[in-house]
Parts: sequence; C-alpha cells; structure tokens
Amino acid sequence: TLEEMSTTTPETRTSFGTKRRNALIAAKDEMNKPPLPRLTVTMNAPLCIRARFQSFLSGKSKQPDYDARDWLRTVVFAPRNIRGFENIRNPWLCVQFVTILWVLFTKIIEPKPLKTFSEQLSKVESVYLIMFSTLGFLIVFRLTRAAVRFWDCRQAWGNMVIYSRCVADALMVRAEEVQMDCNKSEEVTREIVAACDDCVAWCAAFAVSSKQFLRGIDALPKEELLGVLSEEDVNKLQKSPHQPMFCYSMMRRCSSRIYVTYRHSQKSEMREMHETIRDESGRSELSKYLQGLITQEGALERLRATKLPQIYVAHLRTFLILYCFSIPFVYAMNWGWATIPATAIATFALMGVEGAAMECEIPFDANRANHLRMDQYCETIVNSCALLAQWGGEEQAKKELNGGRRETITEESIDEECERMTVVAANEGDNGGVDQSKDTTSTSLYETTREEMNRRLSISKEHVTLDVLNTNATPTEFTPAGAAFGIERTGSAMSGISLTPQNELTSQSLENIAETLKTG
Repeated sequence: TLEEMSTTTPETRTSFGTKRRNALIAAKDEMNKPPLPRLTVTMNAPLCIRARFQSFLSGKSKQPDYDARDWLRTVVFAPRNIRGFENIRNPWLCVQFVTILWVLFTKIIEPKPLKTFSEQLSKVESVYLIMFSTLGFLIVFRLTRAAVRFWDCRQAWGNMVIYSRCVADALMVRAEEVQMDCNKSEEVTREIVAACDDCVAWCAAFAVSSKQFLRGIDALPKEELLGVLSEEDVNKLQKSPHQPMFCYSMMRRCSSRIYVTYRHSQKSEMREMHETIRDESGRSELSKYLQGLITQEGALERLRATKLPQIYVAHLRTFLILYCFSIPFVYAMNWGWATIPATAIATFALMGVEGAAMECEIPFDANRANHLRMDQYCETIVNSCALLAQWGGEEQAKKELNGGRRETITEESIDEECERMTVVAANEGDNGGVDQSKDTTSTSLYETTREEMNRRLSISKEHVTLDVLNTNATPTEFTPAGAAFGIERTGSAMSGISLTPQNELTSQSLENIAETLKTG
C-alpha cells in the first residue's frame, strides 16, 4: 500500500518493484502460454491407454470371472479362496475336535455313565429336527439380507456408470454448442471448452477415487489416471481426506465455469433471453447427473458403514454353534465312526451359509474373489469418458461418424439454397429462351419445393417420425415433388409419410432438388 511504501526504505521499495515486475512477467507468460490439449488427445494417447489397461488388468486378475454353466469347475476345481473357508475355519475345527473326542470316548474307552448319557440324548432326535427347521429359517434370512446388500452395491455402481456417461455426453454436447456459437469470443469459447474437458476428467477420477475410498486405501493408482488428470491434480486429490467429495467439488466448480452468461453489447434482448433459458436448462441437467453420482457414492458408503444388527448375528450364531456341537452327542450311538465325517459335512454346509453371508455383506475388498469387481466398473467409466470425449472433441472423428455428408440444416441454409435455385432457373430461362408456360411450371415447382422443405424442417425439429402402419397398403404413388425427396405416399386409409435416416434433409438432397428444377 501507499502507507507501507512511504514508511519503507529505498531497498524495500526496490524489492516491492521487483516483485511487481516479476508478477507482471508471470502474468504475461501465463497469457502467452499455449492452450492445453483437449482431453480426447491425452486420454486416447496410446501410451496412456496401455498404462490404464495394465493397471486395471492387475486389479481384475485378483477377482476372476467364472462360467456358471461349468459345474465341474465350480464344484470340484473351484479355487480355495472362492468358498470363504477362512470365515468359518475356527468354529468348524472346534466342532471337529469335539466330535473326534466324543467318538473316541464312546467307542474306545466306553465308560458306562457316558454311554448311558449318550443313549438318552439319542432319544430326543425328534426335538432336534424341530430345532433344525428353526435354524434353517434363521440361516436363510441371514443369507437373504447379505444378498440384498450385495445387489444394492452392484446396482449403485451400475447407476454410477450410467450417470458418468450422461455427464460426459452432456458436457461434450455443450462444448460443441459453444464452438458453433459465433457470438462468443474465441477466449470465452476456449475457457468453456476447457471447463467441459476438466469436468469430464474429474468425473473419471471420481470413479477411481470412490473405488479406493470404499476399499480403505489412501494411495491412488496414478496409472489409472494417466492422461486424465495432471500430476499436480493427482497430488491434490491424494492429499484430500475424502477423495470422492473432492472430485465432486471440482465437478461442481467446473459446471459454474461452463454455464456462465457472457453479456454482449450486440445481442438482442430476445436472443439473450433464449441463451439464458438454454444455459439454465443445461445447468439443471448437469446438476441432476452430478447429484446422481454423489447419491450413489453415498449409498455405497452407507452400505460399507452399516452392518446387519448384532442381535440377528448373535442369535443365529448361538443356535448354530449349539446345533453343530450337539450333532456328535445325539448321533454317535447310531452312526459310530461315521459320526466324524457326517458331522464334518453337515457343519460345513450350515456354517458355509453363514460364511457366505459374511463374505457378501461388505463386498469391497480387492483381494477377495467374491467381492465386487470394482476395477472393471472403473475401467468401464474411464473408457466411456474417453470414447465420448473422442466422439465430441475431434472434428475428424465427427466427420468419420456421419461420413462427412450431413450438415446442420437451418432456416438460413434453406433460404440460401432456394435463392440459388431461383437464380439458376432464371439464368436457364434467359439463356434458353423458354416460353412463359415453362417459367410458370418452374415457379410452381419452386414453390412446391419450398413448402416441402419447410414441412420437412418442422418435422426434423419436433423429432417426429411418421411410419406407415398398414401393411396392406395399395401400391405406392410418387408425386413429382415427393420424388425429389424420396418420399412415398400410400393410398391406404392410414396413409402417411415414411421418413427414414436416409431421407433426411442434407446437402446431397438439396443438390437433387436443384437438379430436378433444372430439368423442369
């Protein structure tokens, strides 16, 4: 400030001037800096694609898929970690230890009081069956709850894929709209397009950061974000305490840069109002998609932090342990040495259901084969963003998609084509010495063509497709004007016009109309 400058020494004032000069130089360098490449260039670079593929592949290899129709592989040759035996290993081994001791006592030592006690327990087998039915109901309830939670997690990830695609597509459409707007300056256009690319990049990073956050891993796999975020942005995201929320915050800030109404002195009030309405509509649409993303991520956090109430688990496990430990005492006198393998199989079947429920209750671990394949879901989201950025970011790609034939048809282009056809018809009339009747015919065809073009344009604007529903229609008849457009009219009671993508009004069809007028 001036007060500080007046109270400082000449050396300090010199340092102030140096800092100001350096700041001006830095600002000038920032202005002269070349614009950043589009997101489609960085994301679809071969090196980045290869690095992301290798990173996602290493994660997917820990959770391989299987063929549900292959019984031999799922029953006999199933991997050891598939069955989740570590969840029930300790209680199952305890039951087997007690079973072996009891059978040894009854068959080798055979003390008379112990044998009498075993015979009395074998008489309560009917009550034991009733207890088994109740236990089966509890186990089914436990497994059903776990399956519902697993499916809720998978459904949330599926919705995240859908919302991510909607976000990327809406932003690429917005970038293309801005580039076609002649009323926006080059600088404003560049800022909005860059904001669209940034938002798509943070959308892809949102999926990767959500995967790491749900797994409880702080480190971000930088290979999966190669070509998506800069190293500086990755470091900022790495330091954030809640990485998905940081990505969501960045997307919201990008949206505020995308839908900004830039005032222009040459705009009419009506045009400015139309732009405002369009921008507010796009802002509302993008906000809905972003809200859907953070809602699904919040649902995944809720499922991770909330387990089944402990009373259900404690009640089920209490009766499950009592039932399994009592199997050798009830059936040892009847089964003999077969009690040991029979108890092992029965307890593994019952405890295995509880182990499966434990496995699927919070399915976010990267090293468990039965958990969600979140690496695959993230790869789908990142690849979808890359494809949509490519289709909406490269002019050559857009030309290759539509074959370079279709152009934007507007009222101005139709008026220009009609004026050109009028000039051509007038020149031919003057040079060829045509009579008045031919001029009248040419004018009539011109008016018919103009009416048909206006009707086609209104149908294209309203996105209406009229199909001929009556298959018993009479043979088609072509009108002169309709022949120029490739439109067929039917003579049935449900007559209509069949518009197909090949019949769209394009520059090629306009040339056909001009040729028709030239030949009379």
